[in-house]
Amino acid sequence: MPDVFWIGLTLAVAIFLIGVISGARSRTASLRSGAAMGAYLGLMFAFPLLAIGVATS
Repeated sequence: MPDVFWIGLTLAVAIFLIGVISGARSRTASLRSGAAMGAYLGLMFAFPLLAIGVATS
């Protein structure tokens, strides 16, 4: 896999972890909703890099 794919994957995982941490620390949200929000935003943000990495492999 090209480096672009791994950059996108790392970015998606980092945003997911930020969502999990923020959901766990929130008084009104839960860990599950933070994880869902982080997974969605991470995938949407990193999708172009992931798609380019898969397409050029």
